[in-house]
Amino acid sequence: MPTCTLVSKADAQPALTGLSEKRRRRLPPCTVEQLRSRIGAGEYLVIIDGLVCKLNGFIDKHPGGPLAVLHMVGRDATDEVACMHPREVLADVMPRWAVARFVPDGSGRLSYVEDMELAYSAPRSAGGSTDLDYAAIQRDYRQLHARLQAEGMFACDYSDYARDAARYAGLFAAALALILCGPASAWTYVAAGLCTALLWQQLSFFAHDLGHNELTGRREIDLVLGICVADVLGGLSVGWWKKNHNTHHIVTNDVDNDPDIQHLPFFAVSTRFFESRFSTYYGRVMQFDAAARLFVSLQDKLYYVVMCFARFNLYAQSWIYLLRSDFAPYRALEAACICVFLAWFGCLLSCIPTWPLRVLYVLVANGASAILHIQITLSHFAMSTESPAPEHECFCARQVRTTMDVICPRWFDWFHGGLQFQIEHHLFPRLPRHKLQRVQPLVKDLCRRHGMEFKEFSFVDGNVYTIQWLGHVARRVKTYNCREQLRQGAVASIVKA
Repeated sequence: MPTCTLVSKADAQPALTGLSEKRRRRLPPCTVEQLRSRIGAGEYLVIIDGLVCKLNGFIDKHPGGPLAVLHMVGRDATDEVACMHPREVLADVMPRWAVARFVPDGSGRLSYVEDMELAYSAPRSAGGSTDLDYAAIQRDYRQLHARLQAEGMFACDYSDYARDAARYAGLFAAALALILCGPASAWTYVAAGLCTALLWQQLSFFAHDLGHNELTGRREIDLVLGICVADVLGGLSVGWWKKNHNTHHIVTNDVDNDPDIQHLPFFAVSTRFFESRFSTYYGRVMQFDAAARLFVSLQDKLYYVVMCFARFNLYAQSWIYLLRSDFAPYRALEAACICVFLAWFGCLLSCIPTWPLRVLYVLVANGASAILHIQITLSHFAMSTESPAPEHECFCARQVRTTMDVICPRWFDWFHGGLQFQIEHHLFPRLPRHKLQRVQPLVKDLCRRHGMEFKEFSFVDGNVYTIQWLGHVARRVKTYNCREQLRQGAVASIVKA
């Protein structure tokens, strides 16, 4: 069982600074029993810096989508809120929703609802054991976060993006030159497709930064820039990505809650998916049916093939989000911007002389984008999906457990776009990606001091590790099929008798 030493107020370095001690004392106390009772009655109560915040009126206003908030109901979300938001939000916005002072029960728990059935958030998957001191990890993580803020590490250096912009322009110009001026041969459009795929990969890194408000730190500005980059130039919805990605950051690698690992019928990164689990993100049961059993049994062999078609799925998910989602604050703007993408991309295709060559270019441009999806899935697919102590595990320990880094030479950082420092990014989502390398030694030291495994591989070894894990799960399908046949046979015998 984990050590549950309580964090002192001096060490905790509370994230909220907008509520004075005098105002805190005026708030009524709220015990664990009262918290659970009120949540059971329908209140969305989240603990932030010792305050109980009632967020029923805030759910539909949250820029990152309602699920990012709902998954923290009944839990201490101090670290999640602090790392995902600027200080101004913490100081000015969150105190408005405070309705009570939380009175902990002395158990050191961070979650008080793991045994409650909540329609909007499933209990965290549990498994294994640990002797990590989560309170000490939490304390040192908060101190490191405060240190990075004091050193100005969260301020963006725009010269880094000037070099990136030159790369984007060069790739776009190369693709245009090949299509408009190159010889009408298959090799020309293969080369143009590769340039387009690389451009989309690089722009995705930039849109990712904008989605985390890493550029200007102002949500409205970064969001509009993100729409211009992702929707207009890439044909993908930033709104869909923010809803999906913010949820992923809050419940990383959780089987029932994290959409980034919910890919049935094609992939199952845990045998728990064999149980036809309910997805709180998609609001439906992820059926482990005959098709899923077939694909998952071959997932290690089909991994790269499926990745070649992943971008087409993102186009579909973007439109599904814009047409059906209850939460799409920029629905009209994004739909118009994606139509602009379809218009300019259609004009570009019209410059290619024959339909076979057009199809070739589209397939290469979208298929070669598989490299981005491989980079994304590499960080999580083979990592832990079960918490050794769901009630006690702190934010920092959870992110380290569920994420891995990719080793690459410094000169090749541009190709991975910050995804190679995925542990650091998950711990400090608003830290500009060009500074992640400077933070990595500090994170490694934090992990070493507390006995947390800091997992990192080269890109090749990471691929091998992921494929091996997918193969391990795939082989379990055969055992599952045998058990199902025995179970069905037993049921048939009972019915016959």
